[in-house]
Amino acid sequence: MMYQPHRPKDDLERGICRYITRYQEAIMYHASHFHIKSRACAEWELEEGQDFRILQLTDSHFGFGPLSKKPDEETKHAIRFLVRRARPDLVIFTGDMIFPFLPKSGTLDNRRQAECFTEFMDSLGVPYALALGNHDAEQFSFCSRRELVYVFQRGKNCIILPGPFEISGDANYFINLVQGGVPVLALAILDTHMYAGRNFFSGFDCIHEDQTAWTMTQLDQIRAKNPDAQALAFFHMPLPEYKSAYKRMKMGDPSIQYHFGSVLEENEYFGISSSPCPFFWEAKRNGMIKGMFCGHDHLNTISLTFEGIRLTYGMSLDFQAYRDIRKKYTQRGGDLIIRKADGRLLIKPVPLGPVVSTTVKGR
Repeated sequence: MMYQPHRPKDDLERGICRYITRYQEAIMYHASHFHIKSRACAEWELEEGQDFRILQLTDSHFGFGPLSKKPDEETKHAIRFLVRRARPDLVIFTGDMIFPFLPKSGTLDNRRQAECFTEFMDSLGVPYALALGNHDAEQFSFCSRRELVYVFQRGKNCIILPGPFEISGDANYFINLVQGGVPVLALAILDTHMYAGRNFFSGFDCIHEDQTAWTMTQLDQIRAKNPDAQALAFFHMPLPEYKSAYKRMKMGDPSIQYHFGSVLEENEYFGISSSPCPFFWEAKRNGMIKGMFCGHDHLNTISLTFEGIRLTYGMSLDFQAYRDIRKKYTQRGGDLIIRKADGRLLIKPVPLGPVVSTTVKGR
């Protein structure tokens, strides 16, 4: 699949975004080992002989409003604990960092929520990258998803890039881990959008064809620099293959490798799109992506290998979005990805509680 430009934005929007991008890039995370190469790519120089640790967190649903003070404090405590335990070099959030939903948070001001979120995360002293989720800019909230990108960029330890103008979505970008200027591990952070129609009841969206083509083109360019380079993909909503791999495993398919976790959503629900989504099979054809990480379904934590690609649901941080969520504890935590100095990739859960559920009905 070749990359084809999608929809150029109008000149006024281009001018506004370029101005804001220049301004915000002076505020976003800066370090001697980290360099922004374009609006869709950054490079992180690895230390020779050192492991690199990534902590995936997801679905914190911070409200920062009058109705969410208690769950917000619980979520902050959980994140502090996980960061101390995992000792990450980089935290990657796979969406729904904030929750501008009036009945739960008591506010629609997602601009202030984003500012409070970055203030808290900056206090931890660890750089963090963000993928957008479907709830970060809910209907009637103050800021659009595109505007939120620039608000988040004001975090001094935050990494989020606007992405290319000409493809669907916002904040499609790469963080390439390099050694001696040569890429060794590409981190693709992609937008799964919000809803297929105008609201929640229209069903969920997915990674679009033009995003897929653009991603594969970037991977091909990286492979041209280093044939041994690998990649991981991070996004909010699961691909259809998460569900199909799980169903095939339960039916006894020996090619599906189970690693850890469960599917505990009611009736084994997967919040996937009904729209065509070519991303997984294009990634398999490309061959560079070895793992995919999502959030979205707060009670699903399963990690499987399907067709040579590790599919992992991040353990959620939700203390308020789901009803009676406090009574459920085996889903809450994070996931640690370690890129070893020799290039191996290790993935393991980092639970808040003492156990990780391995309940898989019928397995």
